Amino acid sequence: MDEIVHRVMRFDRFALDLTRGCLRSGDQDVPLRPKAFEVLHHLVANAGRLVPKEELFQAVWPEVVVTDDSLVQCIRELRQKLGDDEHRLIKTMSRRGYLLDATVAGTRADAPLGPVQVQTRPVQPVGDHLGSRLPQGSIAELLALGRLVRGKGWRTFAAAVLLLGCAGAVGIYLLAPSATRSDRAGKLKVALAVAFSPRPVFKDCDVCPEMVELPAGEFMMGSPEEEYGHERVEGPQRRVVIAKSFALGRLEVTVAQFDAFVAGTGLRVENTCHRLAPNIARGWEPMEASYRQPGFDVTGSHPAVCVSWHDAQAYTAWIARRTGKPYRLPSEAEWEYAARAGTTSAYSFGSDEEQLCNYARFADLGSPFQWRDACRSEIAAPGPIQVGRLKPNAWGLFDMHGNAWEWVADCWTPDVRKMPTDGTAFTRRGSCEIGVLRGGGWAAESRKLRSAQRISAPSAARRYHVGFRVALSLGR
Repeated sequence: MDEIVHRVMRFDRFALDLTRGCLRSGDQDVPLRPKAFEVLHHLVANAGRLVPKEELFQAVWPEVVVTDDSLVQCIRELRQKLGDDEHRLIKTMSRRGYLLDATVAGTRADAPLGPVQVQTRPVQPVGDHLGSRLPQGSIAELLALGRLVRGKGWRTFAAAVLLLGCAGAVGIYLLAPSATRSDRAGKLKVALAVAFSPRPVFKDCDVCPEMVELPAGEFMMGSPEEEYGHERVEGPQRRVVIAKSFALGRLEVTVAQFDAFVAGTGLRVENTCHRLAPNIARGWEPMEASYRQPGFDVTGSHPAVCVSWHDAQAYTAWIARRTGKPYRLPSEAEWEYAARAGTTSAYSFGSDEEQLCNYARFADLGSPFQWRDACRSEIAAPGPIQVGRLKPNAWGLFDMHGNAWEWVADCWTPDVRKMPTDGTAFTRRGSCEIGVLRGGGWAAESRKLRSAQRISAPSAARRYHVGFRVALSLGR
């Protein structure tokens, strides 16, 4: 029986030429990086079937430990090249894998065509100085451990070990006798679970925000140039040390909590909030709105928006007086440290923006904004959602991505080299006329929700997608 081999695999308006190793649209070549081509080849060969992520990793990166970022970048490149902004062709099956939704036709060849030849780099020992001393089988164990932490990355695993004060665990894992290997993977799994589990929660008064206690530690602040959405004001990356533990609001400050502050201080609420004009070229325009009526329906459990940097500072000062404790706005460094929760990826859950709908309220594919992207949620109405409705990050903090942009204590500087590396806020003499916003808001596109994203705003401005959360110095 003749074997039918697909030298050219045709789908939609494209042809995947396996002989030449290229993608074509009509008579034009569509340039792809080698790994992106291999991912597409595997998806086309399995069109109409859900391809699990692990299967793609094994097919494209055999015997090599890579993070989810590598696959996400390939999928993003493919969608861009295929003009698949609406994810009509390549569909993401949340937390499971990808599916090419297309009918594939192939041409008959005279001779069988073998699989695409892939140049793979050999598995390297973890550190050349350890290469000659690793016990037999350690590489396989490390690859298995790499799969366990694939979504967080090797640097994240190292950070988790250091966070627990267990730096020696890596050496033990690599060099311990084989008789104890069955225990080592289990112990490291437990260590990771502890490092990335929610932190202790407390509340200092009936109207106070719930606080999450965060550990002292260090992290790389900012984003690398290769991160999708990277902006110049986020780099270069630098190591920041948080010398003492602190607490951060588990949720964004709510309308009800801000109401208590207004009632307790007699603050005059001004209807001077701004919204983004329907024609975005016109920028921000004033409207008769406040945190109580920001231009969309809110309840007491929605985040308080239409709040200026000065309003947020006044609120933290009121909470500090009420409790006798040093409540304040978090610094930029503290905010990013908390948002990352030990990760080094674009978001606290990895780099796949299609998971954002599980964690963040933003301009998803169901929104009316021109810049909508990533996934599709069930929320069509404008405005933020009630706090704490979506998934938290690994430290139990909700809405660190999206819902409302959040003021931090810092004054704005576009040059991050001027910022302190001890976790404190960057300040200027006199008043802080330009402040810093973090986290992205309900009207922002996915790249604006990254852990490293930072933008400036006039500190006196009140905008319908800007709120805040509080921090507390613990001094230990």
